[in-house]
Amino acid sequence: MPIPTSGAWPPPAHAPAYTAYRTWDAWYTGLPDELVKVYTERPTAKVRPSQLAGGVVGMLSRWLWGSPPRAGQRDTRLHVPVPADLAATSAGLLFAEPPTLACDNAEAQEAVDRLIEHGLYTVLRHGAEIGSALGDVYLRPVIDREVAPDRAIATAVPADAAIPVIRWGRLVEVTFWSTVHESSGTVLRLLEHHDVVNGAGRITYALHHGTADELGRAIPLTEHPDVAHLAELVDETSAQATGLDRLDVVRIPNAGPNRLWRKLGPLKYHGRSDMDGNEPVFDQIDAVWTGWMGDIRNARGRITVPEYMLQSNGPGQGATWDADREVYSAINAMPGQQTGTGLTVTQFAIRHVEHKATIDALMEVAMRHAGLSSQTMGEEGDVAVTATEVQARERHSFVTRGDRITAWAPALAEYVELHLALERINFGGPDEERPNVEFGDSVTESPEQVARTVQLLAAAEAVSTETKVRMVHPDWDDEQVREEVDRIKGDAPPVVEVGASLGALAGNHPGGEPADEAEEEPPAEE
Repeated sequence: MPIPTSGAWPPPAHAPAYTAYRTWDAWYTGLPDELVKVYTERPTAKVRPSQLAGGVVGMLSRWLWGSPPRAGQRDTRLHVPVPADLAATSAGLLFAEPPTLACDNAEAQEAVDRLIEHGLYTVLRHGAEIGSALGDVYLRPVIDREVAPDRAIATAVPADAAIPVIRWGRLVEVTFWSTVHESSGTVLRLLEHHDVVNGAGRITYALHHGTADELGRAIPLTEHPDVAHLAELVDETSAQATGLDRLDVVRIPNAGPNRLWRKLGPLKYHGRSDMDGNEPVFDQIDAVWTGWMGDIRNARGRITVPEYMLQSNGPGQGATWDADREVYSAINAMPGQQTGTGLTVTQFAIRHVEHKATIDALMEVAMRHAGLSSQTMGEEGDVAVTATEVQARERHSFVTRGDRITAWAPALAEYVELHLALERINFGGPDEERPNVEFGDSVTESPEQVARTVQLLAAAEAVSTETKVRMVHPDWDDEQVREEVDRIKGDAPPVVEVGASLGALAGNHPGGEPADEAEEEPPAEE
């Protein structure tokens, strides 16, 4: 697919994905105004009132965010940032303990360490969070000599800024786009098309002047100062050679298979968002939270005062009741008006137990649907447990983490190799190498648990001193381990061999020479 030149935006084949992206983005960002727009301003919402009784439109109209606020009343709906917390938790489960990237070549390892030093893990953590929310994330290296004169910059692109072409699960080309300027219905979009032609990678740039729904006409890159510098990098076809023999982009799907578009050719290989199917649950969580806060507002004590207890403010000035006044004299009322009921105090109950139990149950459903255990977000409190107990309680989360690692590990290795190749071409770096990627266990054992494990292994005579030191100090290098082993051996008391001890008991000298023994008397002659 060549770079788009005109027509509807996004392209019709990708419109279903972008409709979903807008919904998931609204839940992820958590802006109430955006949630209202998503569920009330979509074209399917503009129907006759009689149609609101059933169907998809009727269902959405009964959602908390699907009904517009009543005229003349304050909008009291509240949003609980569960979707954002879920995405952040999913990313933290992968990259809270960064993976290890190991290369056989020393120079390549130095280049990888420099890449890590300049924020690779931060980019991966943010990319994983965006991927959890939208289903896909794209990693690509960028060359900008004004920002980084001696290296490439690692970047992550969200799925709602990409138009990919995926064949048999592999990314073959992709168009990234961004809004350069938007004003009075006019939108300037920059398109970056990454592909491979005749075995050579390239990036084609195009600036389009259009509207919110139309790509519009192509205009020169020099028409806007923010992208004018690209005109110096491209040839007569507006393309820039990457110097690579492959695509300079790596796609990482969040999960699969895709439930929404599994029968749509252009979209069936897209990753699945953790919010896919969770939207009604999120809406119910917000509804319960809004009701809970409504109970708190309604629970403010109210006093109903009969008319005869109101203090007259004079002719034509009405009457008032001062709730803060402590002492009252006789009420100035006409005879016969002081009969009837007195003060009525109204105090509504706050149903906090019921509301919390409902939210907890909904949270558990949302987490389970996203492949996480409820304990992962701290639903069971902060009671100290061992690593084994953590693994048992959060088995669902760790199974999901294992599935995500199977997608992230090879993609990350491919990206690092791609990044090193681009640095070699542009900055004369070392030859690229695909590193070995190892993710940690994600559960850090306490010092007491580690000590107990080492003690049991030592009692079973199953580990050496060096192995015990490495278990206690996994972050130490070989030199530190050797020094610690030498110190341990120097502090230990001398070991006496068992054979020598038995010889000493038998009367032998420590050197092994037998002691002088008394000559035995010869047997008496008969």
